[in-house]
Parts: sequence; structure tokens; C-alpha cells
Amino acid sequence: MTTNQNEIELIKSELEKVKADFKSIFDNAVEGIFRTTPEGTYLMANLSLAKIYGFSSKEELLVFFSDIKNQLYVNPCRRDDFIREITQKGLVQGFESEVRCKDGRIIWISENARVVYDDTGRLKYYEGTVVDITQRKQAELALEEQRVYFQQLFDNSPMAIVLINISGQIININDAFEYLFGYSRNEISGLYNRTILVPHDLLHEIEFMRKIIMDGKSVTKETKRKHKQGHLLDVSVLGYPTKINGHIHGIFYCYRDISERKLYEKQLSHQALHDSLTGLPNRSLFRERLDRAIERSKRRADYYFSVIMIDIDRFKRINDSLGHQYGDQLLIQISQRLANCIRSMDTVARLGGDEFAVILEELSHPREVIEIVMRMKQLMEKPFDIFNHQIISGASFGVVLKNQEGQDGDHILRNADIAMYCAKELGQGCFKVFNKKMHSKVIERMEIENDLRQALQNKELELYYQPIFSLSNNDLEGFESLLRWHHPRYGMISPNKFIPIAEETGLIVSIGKWVLAEASHQLKQWENHFYSQPCLSISVNISCKQLKDPYFVEYVAGILDQYQIKPYQLKLEITESIVMIDVKSSKEILMKLKQLGVILMIDDFGTGYSSLKYLHEFPVDYLKIDRSFVSGRSSKDGNWEIVKTILALARNLGLKVVAEGVEKQTQLIQLKQYECDEVQGFLFSKPLNCDDANILIQRYL
Repeated sequence: MTTNQNEIELIKSELEKVKADFKSIFDNAVEGIFRTTPEGTYLMANLSLAKIYGFSSKEELLVFFSDIKNQLYVNPCRRDDFIREITQKGLVQGFESEVRCKDGRIIWISENARVVYDDTGRLKYYEGTVVDITQRKQAELALEEQRVYFQQLFDNSPMAIVLINISGQIININDAFEYLFGYSRNEISGLYNRTILVPHDLLHEIEFMRKIIMDGKSVTKETKRKHKQGHLLDVSVLGYPTKINGHIHGIFYCYRDISERKLYEKQLSHQALHDSLTGLPNRSLFRERLDRAIERSKRRADYYFSVIMIDIDRFKRINDSLGHQYGDQLLIQISQRLANCIRSMDTVARLGGDEFAVILEELSHPREVIEIVMRMKQLMEKPFDIFNHQIISGASFGVVLKNQEGQDGDHILRNADIAMYCAKELGQGCFKVFNKKMHSKVIERMEIENDLRQALQNKELELYYQPIFSLSNNDLEGFESLLRWHHPRYGMISPNKFIPIAEETGLIVSIGKWVLAEASHQLKQWENHFYSQPCLSISVNISCKQLKDPYFVEYVAGILDQYQIKPYQLKLEITESIVMIDVKSSKEILMKLKQLGVILMIDDFGTGYSSLKYLHEFPVDYLKIDRSFVSGRSSKDGNWEIVKTILALARNLGLKVVAEGVEKQTQLIQLKQYECDEVQGFLFSKPLNCDDANILIQRYL
């Protein structure tokens, strides 16, 4: 073999090797490799391309796709785009399209291809590579969906959202931001968020929030932000960082308008701490301010304050007789007058009912307190114009001049209460300054109240009897039963001292029942013992709480039956003011009592609200003239003209009259001259115990 032949064989061998290497690369390439005619028929394809399209061999692929434009491409126009681009440029790079696989699946491919020409320059074929980019496309589509979703969320969110860069400049805002703060995208873009939105006094707050966010954390806060027009809005703000590849590139601030909620919370807070009727601070807020005043007094040696407790005189009577509408208006006007008496630093509060309280702060001398109390007192005594009615009330004041060392709010309020009740005992329209003796007096009252609860059980109560005489024949008509209390430590306690306590505590109901039973029992004993004595009567005073008891009439009927006394022997004395509290209810109860046959008397006639309008409607038998009109203590002449008028009124209505408090012979003569029916008083006899009453009855046999 010649040298040339050897070289030729060597070249062929190398060519075969290169061909084999090329074939190996072609067959085993990861990318799909193809060659097609200009018309769109596959000339060559490797196994990777076949697998991309779902074929098991390249031969199967070549047979299956005879027209790749219409068989392969989901959208045939994409093949036209491919041809147009490759014709213009001679190559195509990254051409993407959806194609249909053997089994009908739709995938995404990316093609890189070039044009191959023959020696004459005529287009010979196209060749190139194909990569399955379905997963990438799906990821891109998902990312695009997320971007669109986020954009829609950003644009359509009800929360006002602003995106700022790390320098604080505004990049973008949404529609809700425009609506909430009044700025448009164009006029706000590029401006600094803190400059246009954040109030000057809250710049430290936004800087603190920014530091937290730049540390990669989110932060929420309720605060205030400025509107374009300058007013402040209550907002809830959420700030969180935007990150790209783990690095913070900006901040999102999301705002929600909470103005309505804040207003509602403010209203709720005001309602929780203020009286709904008068608008004044209530007990809770008053106590809070009192506690603050106490703390100030502990820190400052020159700080003095005073507490005033105020109780409205005659309020219950006004409220009960005229109605709650009048009572409410009276409280409103009272609150306005009190508020006008104090300074802006002071507090006037309604603690409940007709009870008010005042805190006076930054006082320099006790004289200031007294001056303010006197001003309040004068204002309270002026008439109130309510629904065209002139109403006169007044008030009682209890004053604590300064805080004693170590005392808390409870002690101060207690002391002011004590002083106020001591003022009420002096009469209406008075004031008292607290002192330690008052506290001792209250302790004594509490002891009396506690002991009174046991008085019935311990048999410490006793009835005394004051005789009542007829002026026509000087005969003994009967007795008024009067309650007495023999206290084991304090001795005989005046009814004026313990009866009001019994009324306040409700003990008067059980005590009243005992009095009615005991008086009836005693009357029956007299009847049995002095059988020849003409029929005596017994008078029993009835309290307001007894009259309100729904079972009271039934109880009276039971007493009459139990002791077998004649109904007309029992006289029930009811004060004029009690029946006038609720005229309709009083009339119904009196009618029921009258049906039992008992005698009904209006006690203290002429001292309460005038009942002349209703007197003829009440089924009463007697009027009892109060001792103040007979004794002459209320005026120099003894109010005899009033006595004369009452007697004339009674005769016109067919009623009898009893005059109490007769102490002098001249008074008796005057009453006889006016033809009064019956009398009682010290001129005839003081109240007698049972034994002495027996002796008196024996004398009149």
C-alpha cells in the first residue's frame, strides 16, 4: 500500500471517528436536535427531541409529524412567526411556543435555529435545538398570576397602602390611600412620606417604627396622620419590609381609618365616666380625680384640696309629687349652677340620685372653700324655672377642708358624708365642716341602728299612751300609742332619734306591725278589765313604708280578727305628706282600710303639701292639727287663724278634728271657742306607761 493510500485510509478512519462522535453527540444530547425542510417536515431528530414530544424513538417522531406547522404547534401562526423571523435574521434565538405532544399534552418549548443554504445560495433546510421550558413557563405564569393578584390586591385593597424606598420617598400608592388622605399618585410620587403624612410631634414615632422595620420586623400602631387638607386622622398603621433576595429594598405602610371607632370609644369612655343625665363626671371619674389629688398632696407640701358633699333638700318630695320629668330637669339645672361655681381645675360630679360632690384644688386658705360653699348655697336657694313652674329646693353641704395625713379616698368621702348628714340634722340649707366629734356621733348612730335590729327580739321596745279627751263632755275618748325604746346602755332613746333610722333601714315595717299588734292587745285588755267603761279607741301612727306594703290591709284585718276589737276602735294616723306622695295609690289603700271599718286620721295637717284639692276624695274621718299651730311656737299668736280655718274646713267636709300639743289653759279655751272635737297634750297628761294608763282609766270610770 502506497503512502497516499495509507493517508487516505487514515483520513477515512478519522472521518468515521468524527462521524461516530458527532452521531453520539447528536443521539445523546440533552437538548432536542432537529432538521426540517423549509416546508415543515422533519428530516432529522434525535432521541431527546422525540422524548420531549412524548415518543419512544426518533423514528416514530419522524413518521408521526409530517406537517409540524399544523400537527405540532398549538397555534399554527407561531410557525409563520418562526419562519418570518429566521428568514429576516438567518437565525432564531429563544423562540418560545406552545406545542402539542403525542398524547395531546400541551408543553412549552424554546427553539434556537439557523438557516442552511446550498452552494447556489438556495435555502436548503432549518436546523436547531429544542428545550422543554414547561416548568419554567409554569413558574413564570404562576409568578405573573401572583404579580397580577398582588397588584389587584394593592390597587383594590380597602386599606390605604403606600410603598416607599429605603430613603423614605413614595414609590406608589393605591386608590384607598388617595381616598383616605386626599393625595393623587402624581402629586405625591417621589415625596417623603414623613413630610406629608406625619405630624411634627410624631416624627420620633415614625423614626422608631422605621428602625424596627429595617431590622426585618413588622410593626403595628394606632396613631394619627395628616390629611391633605391639614386635619388629623385616627389611623391604625401596619409597616413591614419589602425584600428582594433577602435584602430590604423598601417599606409598605398600610393605613386603616379608625376615626369612627375612636369616636365610639371616646363616647363609651365618656359614658362610663360621666352621668348620662347631667353630663357631669360620675362616681368613678370623681374617685379617680380624688385619688390623684391625694397623690399630689403627698408629693407637694404646698398643695391643698377640699371635698364637698352635697345633698339636695326636698328632692324626693318634688320628684314624687311632680313626677320624674320635673325631678330630672331639676337635677340638670342644679348641675349647671354647681358647675358655674367652680374653676376649670376643680371637679363637680353627680354621685347618684340627688347627691353631688365637688373637689376644690390648689387652695391657699380654708376661707376660699367657705366662700364657694356660700355661693353654691345661695344659688341652690334661688327658684328653679321648670316647665313654667317655680320650684324652690335648696341643699345641704358637708365639707372636708383638707386631707388628713394617711387618709385615703374612702375616708375623705366618708367624712364629707358625715358632715353633710350633720348639716341635714340642723335643717335644710345648712353646711357643716367635718370634725372628729362628728365621726363619734356617726359611730353611735351605727350602734343604735345595729341595736335597733335586736330591740324587738330583746323586748326593749315599749308603748306609752297619751290620753285623748272630748271637749264636748270632757270624757276620755282613747289613747294615742307612742313608741319608746329602753336601750340597755343609752337608757331611754327619743323616738325622734331612732324612728328616722327605722324608716331608712326598713325596720319600721316589722316595728310598725309590732306596734299595731301591741296597741290592739292593750286595747282588748282594757276592754276586758274595765268592762263598764264606754268603748275606748287606740290611735296608731302608720309609716310610709307600711302603707306601701301590699299586705298591710290584710295584716290590719288579721289584727282586728285576732284581738276581737271593733274596727271603729282602731284609729290609723297617716301624715299628710305620705298620702300626697302618690295620691292615686294612697286613695286606693285608704278605701280598702275604710272598708274594714277602721277610723282614718290625717296627722300633722297643714304642715305638708296642701291636700285641699284631694281631701274630699280621701275616705278620712279626722284631721289632726299639728302641735306647732296650737302651741304658739311657730308664731307669736300661735297661728290661730290657721286653726280656725282647719276647723271650718273639717265641719264643711263632715270631719272631726283632734288638736295635739295643748299645754296651756288659754289654748284649751281657744279650742273650745272654735268648737274643736278632741284634744291631747301635756295640759291633760304626758304619755303614760301601761300601769299609769290603767290608773287614769280607773279615775274616769
